[in-house]
Amino acid sequence: MINRIGNKLLRKPAYAGFLLFLILTSSKLFAQTGWFFTSSVQLSGGNYVFESYNRVFSVYGGLRYQGENFGITASLQLVSSNNNNVSQTSGMMIPSGTNNISNTNSMQSGMNLGLGDLYGYFDYKIISDYESGIDLFVNAQVKIPTAATHMNIGTGKYDFGGSVTLRKSLESFVGIVDLGYLNIGDPDGITYKDLFTYGIGVGKFFNYGEYSLLLYYTGYTKILEDYDAPQQISLGANYRVSETVILSFIGSAGIGNFMPDYTISTSARIKLL
Repeated sequence: MINRIGNKLLRKPAYAGFLLFLILTSSKLFAQTGWFFTSSVQLSGGNYVFESYNRVFSVYGGLRYQGENFGITASLQLVSSNNNNVSQTSGMMIPSGTNNISNTNSMQSGMNLGLGDLYGYFDYKIISDYESGIDLFVNAQVKIPTAATHMNIGTGKYDFGGSVTLRKSLESFVGIVDLGYLNIGDPDGITYKDLFTYGIGVGKFFNYGEYSLLLYYTGYTKILEDYDAPQQISLGANYRVSETVILSFIGSAGIGNFMPDYTISTSARIKLL
């Protein structure tokens, strides 16, 4: 039987790009405790609520500490965008103020580079039953508003949320169900709804876990009453280069005014200590 799936970290998809590749990792690698470096390069684009097309290029760097049954991750991004009206949060692109919704043609000229928000994640495995192949995780996340204010790429507010993830392994396949809650901090002039999130996915290992694929769908309840609820489908591929290095490639397509039309990212996880 192939190694069971390891370090989950099912957070809201691709909101930090490199996170999905942690979902399909062998149990042997998951058993490794210590410090890990994570990095991702991500490109996304969409119109959102604007008339002009918006492109965002992000570079993420992070550190993760993996304990026996828990993990803590901190991730910071550099962001280059041609739009000073949208803010990234949990994979979505939301207007960062009332004027940005009403003035749909307000655009910057060229791409501008600045510091993005700081994300923190915590996950804890509360159930792991080898006989049934069932794992249950509880997860928490927080966004700390460190984004460059001159680029207007952040709301300047804290976001926080949590989720519960159930994972079922069956030989070389794995199924994942995730239910969560997300509170987005309200910028001046906008009151965002609290979001309930849901996701379902199926994964497959190849060559005894050296390669893996994951097809994952996620959805949110409405952020604002007059706009469609965000949805996204993602396909991720992982390659275990060695016992300490994992590479990932993820492509996503979004539905709704607050999800990118496309997101493409490549990621790496490297064991340090």
